[in-house]
Amino acid sequence: MHYSMIMVCHAADGYFADGNREGVRRVLNQTTRVGQVLPLGHDHYQIVYTNGGTLELRACGLGGGRSFHYIEVCLTSASWTGDMLTLIFNLMKAGGFGLLDSLDSHQIIITAPEQIVYFPWLPEPPRVVRSPHELAHVVGLVTAAA
Repeated sequence: MHYSMIMVCHAADGYFADGNREGVRRVLNQTTRVGQVLPLGHDHYQIVYTNGGTLELRACGLGGGRSFHYIEVCLTSASWTGDMLTLIFNLMKAGGFGLLDSLDSHQIIITAPEQIVYFPWLPEPPRVVRSPHELAHVVGLVTAAA
């Protein structure tokens, strides 16, 4: 299975903004649900879970001082798990990112109500999620037991 999503960061004026690098690094370093974070290249990581699931993250700008506007998420294992969605939710929240569950999505998913005004160019208002479970429900993913 191959499934891709993109997280984007915008400011209140609707323009791209830098995500919170320290928050994202903290989530990647402190999560207990991940077995390993393996570097695959500059700002490209494979996340290996203790249950065998894998994700790839391309977080251009995370490792340096250049712009850090988005994170690409690619599922590289057979299915989504609750642990994977928890990591994505925590990255969104810590980094200030909204999530597009596909490139042709008409709605962005956010974790903070104040982000609603950050995406004026989308045809539908953002959808606020408050937990990984809500995130799974909104993107319509069936997950394995967490």
